Amino acid sequence: MRWGHETALIDDEEARRRLVAAAGRCLVARGTTRLTVDDVAREAAVVRSTVYRYFKSRDDLVLGVVLSRIDAGMRPLIETLEAPEDAARSVADLLMFSVGLVAGDPLNEALFAPESGGFVTSLELRSEAVVDAFHRHLGPLLERWRDEGQLRADLDLRETSRWMNTVGLLLLGPPWTERTDEAKREFVEHYVVPGLLPQTAGR
Repeated sequence: MRWGHETALIDDEEARRRLVAAAGRCLVARGTTRLTVDDVAREAAVVRSTVYRYFKSRDDLVLGVVLSRIDAGMRPLIETLEAPEDAARSVADLLMFSVGLVAGDPLNEALFAPESGGFVTSLELRSEAVVDAFHRHLGPLLERWRDEGQLRADLDLRETSRWMNTVGLLLLGPPWTERTDEAKREFVEHYVVPGLLPQTAGR
């Protein structure tokens, strides 16, 4: 590695963190379509072989950025839920708030820019690591709501986390990008949330 005199002090986890941070800076500057492993190596001040030691491809690097953004975004979202005791409201809030994290954040905007051609969306939908990352945050809430009878008893909670992320990704693409927040929330509340609720709690 060429992280200066710190080389001997950097473990694998820290090396991956620094490479992900460098990739994030490159994404903001160049976008997903122009990002290369060479860009990230230069930004991190390492040789290409160091990048490939931790990430086998450019897609893996972008996925590393996505995973870091999930952890950074989901924790405060869950902590600031206004009605965590209400499953129906909270599921809608989580979906709407997560969509709202994109606008105004340079890195999130770069990841989901129209010119990326849905690259990050496709990457997320194919990644089990993304499902695991979302479920680490959503799982405890979903389990509690299911145990309380607020969600259907037959739900696979990890698949529910996958499904919620899929809906969020849907709302970040056309035609939803052209629709109002009110229209998005109406869709979520009327056509998405009821699928999770017991029949007696359905609308």
